[in-house]
Amino acid sequence: MGRFERRIAAVTAAAAMIATGSGVALATGAGASTLRAQQAGSVITYAEQPGASANYILPLDTVATGSLYNIDQFQNFMWPLIYLPTPDQPTLDYAHSMAYPPVWSDNDTVATVTLKHYMWSDGVPVTARDVVFFINLGEQVGPNWNEYSGPTAFPFDLKSYTAVNTTTVRFVLKSAVNPTYYNDNGIDYITPIPQHAWDRTSANGPVGNYDMTASGAKAVLAFLQKESSDTTTYTTNPLWQVIDGPWQLKSFGGASSPDIFVPNPKFSGTHPAASEFEEMPFTDTSAEFTALRAGTLDYGYVPAEDFPAIPSLRSEGYNTTAVPDWGFQFIVPNLANPQVGPILSQLYIRQDLARLVDQNTIIAHFMDHLGTPGYGPVPIYPLGNPFVSPSELHNPYPFSISTVKSDLQAHGWQVNPGKVDVCTKPGASGCGAGVTAGEKLSLNLLYASANPTLEEMVDLFQSNASQAGMQISTRSATFNTVISVVSQCVLPKGKNTPQCQWQLGEWGGLGLSTYPSGEGVFNTGGAFDIGTFSDPVLDKYINESTVASTLGPFKAYEDRTVQDEPWIFVPDQDHIAATKTGLSGYGFTSEFAGYRTYIEPNYWVLK
Repeated sequence: MGRFERRIAAVTAAAAMIATGSGVALATGAGASTLRAQQAGSVITYAEQPGASANYILPLDTVATGSLYNIDQFQNFMWPLIYLPTPDQPTLDYAHSMAYPPVWSDNDTVATVTLKHYMWSDGVPVTARDVVFFINLGEQVGPNWNEYSGPTAFPFDLKSYTAVNTTTVRFVLKSAVNPTYYNDNGIDYITPIPQHAWDRTSANGPVGNYDMTASGAKAVLAFLQKESSDTTTYTTNPLWQVIDGPWQLKSFGGASSPDIFVPNPKFSGTHPAASEFEEMPFTDTSAEFTALRAGTLDYGYVPAEDFPAIPSLRSEGYNTTAVPDWGFQFIVPNLANPQVGPILSQLYIRQDLARLVDQNTIIAHFMDHLGTPGYGPVPIYPLGNPFVSPSELHNPYPFSISTVKSDLQAHGWQVNPGKVDVCTKPGASGCGAGVTAGEKLSLNLLYASANPTLEEMVDLFQSNASQAGMQISTRSATFNTVISVVSQCVLPKGKNTPQCQWQLGEWGGLGLSTYPSGEGVFNTGGAFDIGTFSDPVLDKYINESTVASTLGPFKAYEDRTVQDEPWIFVPDQDHIAATKTGLSGYGFTSEFAGYRTYIEPNYWVLK
């Protein structure tokens, strides 16, 4: 499982050149006041990705709100996950988490979790009841829950979950699991939330135990979702003032001005050293780099188009760090699209789309050699990580327009380079089941805007496809808009909804858990299975990988995914973090936490 994320461009040092830009999306005067505060050493400023500001506060996200910008860089400040990741390895960081490591028993069918001593900001202890409350509500979100991995995965694989006492939760599973997998892809999805304050069905109604019945939990969830949809009340609604994280929200700016956090004085863990933490929104990467050059950011990033200015940036008091990604990037085909779903359902079509991705050119020219080829669902960095199968170390579908043309012709298409291909041999023996005679190989691609590298990739992909007679029309929208559209198409009911109209989608990537399994992403019906891909063999391998004591089934899943090409895997960019030389702290430019993913600025110090 993972979070949707917006990828930025990789760069490297080159000849010095002053970069210019415009369009910083800050409220009037915010830049000057921020600079004054920084000079006083009282605030840390952090750059958000373009068009990817937080827009949902309730830590029970649907697929449409389940971006890392909502979860990992907003909600977790106020309501941390029960277990956090280690900054530099794919493992859980129990030392800095709010619970001790799970204790497994009964042949790996029972897990017991004991909470450490944490307090809510209103003086009430965080208890096991808050854990149960979260799961009760999560079950009611159902298949649309951001953490949903299928009907046999967490929490639907639980026979019971019980608050044994105020600090202990006992999970009894229906069958045995791999404890490492389940710690990383089950229990660590939990965010304790304040049952004593949120278990209500209206703003003025009493707090009860409504969540202990399905109908009551559904009513509570509906109320909380309604309250969370009103972003204007995030700093005033009493619900959102009851927190147990290191930060409390002072000001919510959304897409137009900074989100400002101040320390939670009642936090039970390490208190922030800074008096404020500000997340700055931007309209595009150029705007962000302008703010970086102006010195108004303590923690930002360098867009690809600005790589010549890195030497100057370093001379102005910034460190730059190349950070690989723990995740993968892709183009998703919508197999349920009413018009082209039958075309995209053909394995040879997806393989040919992969052959049109010129990975070497993209990495060399658009990423300046700071990128990683994408051949499957598991990142190859850090080198030597145990999850990588040999099938991901070479390109199974090398770039070749001539191979694509030959393959299309062999499957009954009249290939018309520069125009559009036409199916001349319909049906299973030719173009594929459901593809009709005379049907054109014309597709549309929706992608996230404000990212020059992504735009270059899309343009090259479109040009390559045209040479094989695949007509691809492109349209861009903001990251938040794209992920709200590219959710599962439900036929026939949803035939005319936006969720069914998109055909190919590209918005960045998927950040993975510390155990990067495929459930929830490539298994039938998973929350992230937005293209509605389904392969019973792959489902079998995924299910086996969650219970096996070795990585054999995991790598079988990985190999099958490379073969199936359910999504079109594309290169993944490294990321260049730019941080003030006086900024330091625990894991703040690492691969798994601290940069674009789980940021923990309560451990950061600015001198």
